Amino acid sequence: MRTILFTCSLFITVCVSAQATELLNQERWPDGTLRATRYREGDRIHFITFHENGLVKEIGCFRDGRRDGIWKQFSDSGALLAKAGFRNGQRQGVWEFRDAKERLTGRLFYADGALARGERYDDGALLAHQSYD
Repeated sequence: MRTILFTCSLFITVCVSAQATELLNQERWPDGTLRATRYREGDRIHFITFHENGLVKEIGCFRDGRRDGIWKQFSDSGALLAKAGFRNGQRQGVWEFRDAKERLTGRLFYADGALARGERYDDGALLAHQSYD
């Protein structure tokens, strides 16, 4: 009996999850590979764009037409170049910037949508910092 209940609850969970994600549109490069995709998950619209070589270029999402959550940008070799956070369209948290070898080059710190501090790095060493209080 326990197995039947578990199987039924798992099936219902999978069905509800599958219905919660809706593909909105896709674009393709001239050679047919995926260029961009947008999908809805609950009250958020997610997007993923791709470089011509098929690797992810950028990911992010919107809620109520405003940027929301973590956004990431990647080089055409797959290196993470930037990571940024948004909440209700406002810049939030720590934004990180990296070079093509994924070495940290800078950080920006946001609080309540306003820039609070910035840092510049070279080979992992802090070169400069600035507060914007």
